Amino acid sequence: MDFMQKLERRFGQWAIPNLTLYLLLLQIAGTILIMNGQLKFNDMSLVGHFVKQGEWVRIFSFMMMPSSKPSIWLLIAFYIFYYMGSSLEREWGTFRYNLFILCGYLFTVLAAFIVPTSYVTNYYFLGTVFLAFATIFPNIEFLLFFIIPAKVKWLGMISAGFYLFALLTGSPGDKASVLAAFAVYFLFFGKTFFNNFKTTQRRKNYEAKQVAFSEKPMHTCTVCKRTDKTDPALTFRYCSECGECFCEEHMKEHSHI
Repeated sequence: MDFMQKLERRFGQWAIPNLTLYLLLLQIAGTILIMNGQLKFNDMSLVGHFVKQGEWVRIFSFMMMPSSKPSIWLLIAFYIFYYMGSSLEREWGTFRYNLFILCGYLFTVLAAFIVPTSYVTNYYFLGTVFLAFATIFPNIEFLLFFIIPAKVKWLGMISAGFYLFALLTGSPGDKASVLAAFAVYFLFFGKTFFNNFKTTQRRKNYEAKQVAFSEKPMHTCTVCKRTDKTDPALTFRYCSECGECFCEEHMKEHSHI
């Protein structure tokens, strides 16, 4: 029994089924509050400094932040997020998916306190759901702009590229959020990548040995050193007494013959 199974046996009863729906309901509530002018994005952002000053609600309110301003594209993003999150929960099971979200949340909160004056959002943290989906279901296709088919693995690589770009050029809050997102991703997929790397290396070593063996000559003349690789049409014989190999030109010169 691995560590994940032990955790599930002990805490599995606390897992929340259909967690993606609740995450979306939080964002829908945040969208409505923004549309009504009751809140702004900065009011919901997670800022470690403000939390220390008593604004504890920010630890939860940042989960209400939608990925963009209210629009038809936001509704589409909500649908895609629900599809991906539900697929991960079916594939992993409720507990593992809950743990994935919980780790992302905790890492992001920790990041906010590491850069306490920066505004931290849920954008990169929830984006790891897409990266996880692209890793587990790489060949599923999405229609970009409802026209262009693209496999999700390529979209995942592009998203990871944007994450790296944000890590290099973004604000301190963005950099901390990206590191938190990568941390939870590699926590769940690092072992898979490591095992795949070892498997790839073993396959490459095996193929290299096979190539080396196929290029190695089977017969080499003791006298002229020609081989069945350098002269494929050449005939070779072995002396029954000394066991040495000779080409057809030198086999009769051998003293045992």
